[in-house]
Amino acid sequence: MSAIDPSATDAASATDTGQTRSNNQDACGEFSDADGARLFVVADGMGGHAGGAVASRLAVETIGKVFRTSSEGPEGTLRAAFESANERIFERAQESEDLAGMGTTGVALLVGEGEHLWLAHVGDSRAYRFRDGRLERLTTDHSLVEAMQQRGLITAEEAAVHPERNVILRSLGVQSSVEVDVTPIASEPGDRYLLCSDGLSSVVPEPEIAAVLARNRPAAAASLLVDMANQRGGPDNVTVQVIQIPGGTREEAIAPRVRAGAASAGRRLARMRRVALAAGLVGVLLLALVLWMVATH
Repeated sequence: MSAIDPSATDAASATDTGQTRSNNQDACGEFSDADGARLFVVADGMGGHAGGAVASRLAVETIGKVFRTSSEGPEGTLRAAFESANERIFERAQESEDLAGMGTTGVALLVGEGEHLWLAHVGDSRAYRFRDGRLERLTTDHSLVEAMQQRGLITAEEAAVHPERNVILRSLGVQSSVEVDVTPIASEPGDRYLLCSDGLSSVVPEPEIAAVLARNRPAAAASLLVDMANQRGGPDNVTVQVIQIPGGTREEAIAPRVRAGAASAGRRLARMRRVALAAGLVGVLLLALVLWMVATH
């Protein structure tokens, strides 16, 4: 495992209101700190027409601000960022009746120069990793149906259509404190990461998401995934971020072999030229010797 260069990381975001909602209560952002580390954030607001949009915007802004100014390590920074966002949203909700009860989910991926990425999340916005043709979910939804699945009370198929599938057990801003899941993620060159709101994950099957990530760079993948959610009715706001860790692509894997082959061919050609030159000189000397012998007899 080698250290990651955040500046070489390719990333793209896309968000859309969807086909049935009148406003977009999702928010996303990308931030860099003084050391060059990069943070990607997706938030899915809830709590009324205005409240959800305010909550998700405040979450992204606050998480980004804490990240840029924190002197703690990755885990402490992410935990402090989410807790600060929770506090800010909760306090803002107390100031206005129109915003009462608002909250938001949040998922963030921190890409620094170490060998690990760091993931933080609250709620049911998700993080996935695509590696070696396989899509792996990295987060566990803080939702009622997820808890019921883990206890064996319902199946994944039943959870997808359960009448209370939108009930969130943990979110930012609804209560004065929040428990944040923060996890180090072992990364490899060429890994692709997806952060998304449930406007994607609840509509587009994971095998189809994997197929898009396999064939497309981040900008094209982000756009295609949003389009796919909308083509399936777009029942919710949809937001995605796709992050590509440098290295590991087929082209990058082949390149060193191509360069090595070219260098080897060059050396062979140089040897052939030297042999040809030597052979030419020998031929000239032999011809000169023959002519001398003829001339002296």
